[in-house]
Amino acid sequence: MLAILSTTEYDPLVPVHLDVLQSSDLGTTARRVTRTATLDGGAAFGDFGFTEADRTIVLRWQPRSAAQEESVRRLVSTYTRITVSCAAGLFLAAPQTYTPGAEESRLDLLVERRLTA
Repeated sequence: MLAILSTTEYDPLVPVHLDVLQSSDLGTTARRVTRTATLDGGAAFGDFGFTEADRTIVLRWQPRSAAQEESVRRLVSTYTRITVSCAAGLFLAAPQTYTPGAEESRLDLLVERRLTA
């Protein structure tokens, strides 16, 4: 599966293409629901709907080259928001954590919003 990382402004060193592993998590679809126990043994629910901002995308890949890993590190350290294109759509996200590894690297992205319909 392919994931493409880019920026919202011109940068000659992007995009970065990642061949992500199947163990990657493209986020879940969930509603903002709260449940509070009531004195009568029931429950009261507050449903505040669905938003893409609750999605966390976790990309995992096998490092291909030092240059690719440096490109990802540079994106995370330079930009507060990046775009990520993957099978789930195109998103604007805040890079939270980048963990390089010899066998597997990981990037956690907190989605701000979906950029595609």
